[in-house]
Amino acid sequence: MAISTLEHYLSYHIRLLTPHILSTRVSVKLAYIFALISAVTAGFVSLISLYTQPWQERLHYTSLQINTIASMTTLGMYLTPPVLGFVADLHGPITLNFFAILGFIPCYSYLSYNFNSANSSDSFHKTLVCFVLIGVATSASYFSALLTCAKLYPKKKLLSISLPTTCCGLSSLLGSQLLSIKWFWYKNHEYLDLSKVFKFFSIIYFIVGILAWFATGIITILHHHVEHEEEEAQPLLSAVTSNQSQEITKMSQKQFFKDPVTYILGISMLLSLGPSEMFVANMSSLSNLLTKNVNTKMLSSQLLSVYSAFSTFTRLGTGILTDYFVERKISPKWILLSMLLASICSQLFIKVLTLQSNSTATPNLILLMGSLSGFAYGGLFTIYPTIILIVYGEELFGTAYGTMLVAPALGSTMACLLYASTYDTHCNNNSSTSSCITPVYQSTTISLALSLIVTLILLRAWKRRKVQL
Repeated sequence: MAISTLEHYLSYHIRLLTPHILSTRVSVKLAYIFALISAVTAGFVSLISLYTQPWQERLHYTSLQINTIASMTTLGMYLTPPVLGFVADLHGPITLNFFAILGFIPCYSYLSYNFNSANSSDSFHKTLVCFVLIGVATSASYFSALLTCAKLYPKKKLLSISLPTTCCGLSSLLGSQLLSIKWFWYKNHEYLDLSKVFKFFSIIYFIVGILAWFATGIITILHHHVEHEEEEAQPLLSAVTSNQSQEITKMSQKQFFKDPVTYILGISMLLSLGPSEMFVANMSSLSNLLTKNVNTKMLSSQLLSVYSAFSTFTRLGTGILTDYFVERKISPKWILLSMLLASICSQLFIKVLTLQSNSTATPNLILLMGSLSGFAYGGLFTIYPTIILIVYGEELFGTAYGTMLVAPALGSTMACLLYASTYDTHCNNNSSTSSCITPVYQSTTISLALSLIVTLILLRAWKRRKVQL
């Protein structure tokens, strides 16, 4: 497909200089490394929970204001992927990187200034707007990195999907370690100096933005070369213009949205990933319910570490296993079905633990719960985009996966609301036992079982259409 006018101007200097400096092989490898670096930094927005005390102490924000910032940031992240994917398929991932630069650098620079010169009445509203834009920039940065990797190595699922999603998952771990450095804290070490934190992030995103600009520019170069090769191989056919190519892509996107199978896939993701993400948000309160006379703060930290470790290793393992299956012409649908079964087992295990009202779950059982949940979530979070890439191809991957990301966002919201409502109604007193939360995990088990049924219907529909999966 010919590059668009916007992509042409954004990638002009990369296309002009790179071929004279680097070979194609070296350019591709550097582009991939830079895309992974971009993926690692894309998730720093998850550190927003560390800003609560500085905002309260320094800017005097209320709990409601802080939660509003967090909620609006999440909306900025999860409601924009369909549009970003649509734009990326028409104008290339370099456009998303441009959006990310425009969102990250000015906003973090302003937030750094605002933290030390605050107290103005409109400080909160400006901070709110900045974090909404940072949420959008986060999605743009992650999508840009993921699409770059997918277009560089579309046949290697470990390289195209597993590694970038794993790198993004490591963002919060890396970021929290960075912010533990004393330089980021006030001298009394009571809370973070957000002026330094945000200034640091603005510098980081400037550097990463330049690296990602190069990486996404290489994608444009590769597609530009493919276009010329196709024209030379078919000299009697008239060349496809940029506008005509964009019209073809738009037609494919319209067909995607009109296809009923699209919505079956979305329902499958909503019913499965929603409950999985709910576990992460509420693991601390759940572990408190399941344990008594135990150092719950230490246990919660261990639970998060175990969950993250199993999620990370499963993402990598899923990519390796998918490549192994594809090489031997085994359908990766079996990985998806296996991960859904693992998710059902993890929810059933939690349900059984909560039913033990008269006994206390041991720390080992709690950590086993975390490992099962991390294994299931990491696998699902990787195999879904992998299958979407296989079915819809790299040309429509941005639109397809971007649209599908709305489903787990809605599913997570509904599951979290169910948990919060049940907890506040039945568990918010000292005499409550762990069985008070059992109905939640009974519901999530049913949700995942329904997801498995919907997925079987989806696979049957693809089989009838002779989709190679």
